[in-house]
Amino acid sequence: MTQEISLDRDIPFPFRYSMEIGSSTSIMGPSIPAKTREVLVNHLASYNMWALQGIEFIVTQLKSMVLTLGLIDLHLTVEQAVLLSRLEEEYQIQKWGNIEWAHDYELQELRARTAAGALFVHLCSESATVKHKLL
Repeated sequence: MTQEISLDRDIPFPFRYSMEIGSSTSIMGPSIPAKTREVLVNHLASYNMWALQGIEFIVTQLKSMVLTLGLIDLHLTVEQAVLLSRLEEEYQIQKWGNIEWAHDYELQELRARTAAGALFVHLCSESATVKHKLL
């Protein structure tokens, strides 16, 4: 089951951050401007250590800080973030075919891990107080 997403129509990029992100054809990736780093550091500093562990887990799953931030800040669904993280794999599947026992399993596992990480970050970021009633 392949879902199509139009980057221009379905995903509200850029996010609320004022960041410049370049592109690269190198394995080293693009250089990141100092202003972008500052914005990113300030944003990540707003999370507690537990939530940061969850963010790291999601980045490891999706291989993308941008997709992770989009997911955590509710600009992307888990399905959208996972699909975007697998663009190359989806292209290869369309070209060469799907190996159901492998590709389908990997997709479901990635969705589950990503959803679990996002839930963990949100639960660690919530603050609630409990008021006890007087008897």
